[in-house]
Order: sequence, then structure tokens, then C-alpha cells
Amino acid sequence: MPVYEFKCAEGTITEKFVKMGTDSIKCPKCKKKAKKIISSCTFKLKGGGWYADGYASKKS
Repeated sequence: MPVYEFKCAEGTITEKFVKMGTDSIKCPKCKKKAKKIISSCTFKLKGGGWYADGYASKKS
């Protein structure tokens, strides 16, 4: 089960560990419906040897 972010009508953003098919939860702060939102990815490949195709360079 992945962690998703949810946002209620009042603007509260909550992270929750839920099943993949979950579209909404009850906001823990205001108790209203909070919908799943798309958050930015924090994974980034840095440094030499990484290419757009995801494979490291091979040394000769």
C-alpha cells in the first residue's frame, strides 16, 4: 500500500497510507471529504553516468 496525499476543501493536505483504489478520505482536521491529489516526485537521478533511458554508462 502506497502513501498518497489528500486535500480537503479547506486546503488541509494530509498524507495517508491507503490502498491504491482509494479516491478520498475523511480529513483528520475538519472531518470533511479530502480528495487524492497528484504530488511532485522527490526521486531524482544525479551525478555522472545516468542517462534519459535510465541505464548507467559502461566503462570500457
